[in-house]
Amino acid sequence: MFNLFSKKKQTSVDLKINDEVLAVMYLLVEAANVDEVFEEKEKKIIVTIIKKQFHIENIELIQEAIEKVNKSLQENGDLITHTKKVKDNWSLEKRKEIIEMLWKVCLIDNNVDPYEDMLIRKIAGLLYVEAKDSNEAKRRALKSLEK
Repeated sequence: MFNLFSKKKQTSVDLKINDEVLAVMYLLVEAANVDEVFEEKEKKIIVTIIKKQFHIENIELIQEAIEKVNKSLQENGDLITHTKKVKDNWSLEKRKEIIEMLWKVCLIDNNVDPYEDMLIRKIAGLLYVEAKDSNEAKRRALKSLEK
């Protein structure tokens, strides 16, 4: 998988996660929560994805952001705002990558709940990613998790 967001590498002195990363985090945490069980392995895969894709080395910063995002989603599950931010600012290829990230989160427990599948289909539609591309992203996610 190519490096999704080629921006300057962030260092551990960075104290804030930018809005682009937060938008993706909201989608990933929502996917982890949709089956009403936010497992430790789902948190770990989200940390791994964010660290790798956005070059953020400060794991504590990522974990704190995940907790804040999770709390925010429980108070107000606003999916439209975050998908709109992604759709309006990122290329189709990058949006397909986000769908793959979502599949990784949902597949990490080796079980796709119908609500997880429905959520990813909904997000794919909101991001203007076609079903065939979402299915391809699922295949790639499965393959990468087998390693």
